[in-house]
Amino acid sequence: MSNKQSRFENRDKRRKANLVLNILIAIVSILIVVVAVSLFINSPSSDVSEKADTSQKQESPASGKTQQKSDEDIKDSKKDTSSDDAKKDKSDKSDSASDSDSKKDDSSKSDADKSKKDSESSDPFKGATVTEGGSSSNVEKTIVNSKWKPVGTKQTGEHAATYDSSSEDWSEMLDAMAYATGVSKDNMTVLWLGNNGSPQDAKGKILDKTNGKKYQVTITWEDKKGWKPTKVETLK
Repeated sequence: MSNKQSRFENRDKRRKANLVLNILIAIVSILIVVVAVSLFINSPSSDVSEKADTSQKQESPASGKTQQKSDEDIKDSKKDTSSDDAKKDKSDKSDSASDSDSKKDDSSKSDADKSKKDSESSDPFKGATVTEGGSSSNVEKTIVNSKWKPVGTKQTGEHAATYDSSSEDWSEMLDAMAYATGVSKDNMTVLWLGNNGSPQDAKGKILDKTNGKKYQVTITWEDKKGWKPTKVETLK
């Protein structure tokens, strides 16, 4: 009887001891978890994150200022560019106006020169020596001008006068007579054109279709220079 009671008491003690031990283990486990959570919450990484957030917040205004400054620089740059463009346009307009004035002056000079040439060509006998009468009774006046020059030529090689109306030599003879009289080839009727005593001398009679005047023109050939007028006679 006493042995059974003793075993029962021992078993009850072990049960109580196990219960206490289990409670202690549970408490220790809870404490470990609490400590771990606390350490995790208060870990340096959290501080770093918070500091990073704070730094970003602090830097944001600066970034905004930088952006604002950059926008202002762009606006200033645009103003400078616009100012430069305006100056360039003004300069270009000034140059254009100057070029235009220069062209007008050149045009005026050109017109004046042309008018002078036209005036001279309208009076081919200006500066010439004019005498009454001539080589025959039907000659009214004789004109000789020392300033007459050869009219030029496209011909090469040895020259001999050619009285073929389709030849280059014939065309250049008419050029010389037009030059001496002021009668253009279009307004000229050739009455006669032939030899004047040698292969390098010729004489022709022409009619000015605009006014009916008749001219007798003496021309001579100069090597590589062409036909040159030597005398013009106005006919009755």
